[in-house]
Amino acid sequence: MNLNDLMLDYLRKEGYRPDVTNFGIAFKVEGLTFLYLKDDNDNQYFRLMMPGIYDVTDDNEFAVLRALNETNGSLKVVKLYTMGEGDDRDVWVAFEILADSTPELADFVPRAISLLRAGRQDFYNRLQED
Repeated sequence: MNLNDLMLDYLRKEGYRPDVTNFGIAFKVEGLTFLYLKDDNDNQYFRLMMPGIYDVTDDNEFAVLRALNETNGSLKVVKLYTMGEGDDRDVWVAFEILADSTPELADFVPRAISLLRAGRQDFYNRLQED
C-alpha cells in the first residue's frame, strides 16, 4: 500500500472526513484546512500542509518574509513559505519528512498537525511584533 492510501485510511479511521483531490487529500481539523500532498515519484516523502494562512501584499511583504524566516529558524520540521505570484500570494505552512517503508501514521500525524498549528501561531505572533 502506498503512503497516499495509508494516509486516506488513517484519516478515515480517526474520524476525519478526507476529500481526495488530484494533488492528494484535503481534510479539516477544528475548522482549519490541511492538505496531504502526494508525490507519485517518492513514496516515502510525507508532506502535510496548512494552506493560505496569510495574504501577502506589496505593503506587507517585508514583514511577512521576516516573520516566516524567523519562524523557520525557530521550529523543527516545519517551514513556511509564500505561494503564488503577484497579487495572488499567500503563506503556507509545511511539515515534511521522509517516512520509512512501513510508517505508523498514528506516531506522527497528530504531532504534524500540532506543529503546523504552532508554526502558524508563531508566524502570527512575529507579525504582531512589527
